Amino acid sequence: MTRPRILVTGGTGFLGKKVIPLLREKFEVDVLSRSGKTEVQGDLTQWNAGLDFDFLKNKKYSLFLHMAGLYDLTASKVDCYQHNISTMGTALKVAEALNIPFFLNTSTVAAGVNSSLTSVKPFDLNFSKPFPDAYSESKALGEQVLHNWPVQNVKGRINLRLGVLVGDTKTGSIERIDGPYYAAEAFKKIRTVIESFPTAVPLPGNPNVRLPLVPVDKAAAAIVKFCEWTLADKPQGYLSYHVTPTYGLGAKDFYISALKNQAIPHKGVVLVDQISEALILKVSKFLAKFPEEELYYLMNFPIYDTQTTREILGENWCPEFKEYEQTFWSGYEKFVSDR
Repeated sequence: MTRPRILVTGGTGFLGKKVIPLLREKFEVDVLSRSGKTEVQGDLTQWNAGLDFDFLKNKKYSLFLHMAGLYDLTASKVDCYQHNISTMGTALKVAEALNIPFFLNTSTVAAGVNSSLTSVKPFDLNFSKPFPDAYSESKALGEQVLHNWPVQNVKGRINLRLGVLVGDTKTGSIERIDGPYYAAEAFKKIRTVIESFPTAVPLPGNPNVRLPLVPVDKAAAAIVKFCEWTLADKPQGYLSYHVTPTYGLGAKDFYISALKNQAIPHKGVVLVDQISEALILKVSKFLAKFPEEELYYLMNFPIYDTQTTREILGENWCPEFKEYEQTFWSGYEKFVSDR
């Protein structure tokens, strides 16, 4: 029996390198990239992505998996718009031209970070107030493009809002210092301050915030499962899902874990969110070089509704932090020692 063929973008990145081997176990896979080392050479920033549509139509792709994009909280609006909005339109154009019936996009929880809801639904987008950075804004607008694109041949559009990707559950391996790993970097710089602090150390955070950390191998497995589900159930129209843990990790628990990893003695941790958030961000950046962009998310992540996700992936598809805490830090330490 012939296996379905999938066209994939973003197959060479941190996530893509985990996804592609799993996809190849179940599907015929063509990776589209600019590298010249993949099955299809193309560039989504160009008109028609530089592709030969007549030739590729013969491939009869069953699904377009779009993982390409720019992930950089400090990137300019121009760069974010080009790589996260314009390329979305180009990818949809390609899918339409190649008569691909299903389109699956990997977005990010950052798209819903400024929601006014207590529990954010996977469809929720809030443009009534500014986004914290061009990246989150561009991803939210990219979702709008996907939702509202006037498609004919693409029957089903599935949007996956991925949580904050961290090292895998087996080795914890990472490719750069990013997101929660900045906490360990920051604590190294203010170690003496923490050790000498007479009471619980005040650190920026909100007790109601949960960090939606997702090991990259679990995210990859989830994406493949969604591909299988899409081709089996053939959903129509636009659907969106949060690919995040059921509960997530509290900021205080994470801080304590990071301090333990660095073997820094302390008299406890207290979260500070009652003074000006802007002041907290500035002071934290000055004292510990903790990026303001990263701290904003740490203090403002909403709760993400995952009910529909768990109906597809199962209740325990994503482990909570305590289950992979040791490998999380061992991966960080290996990266630090090798850099």
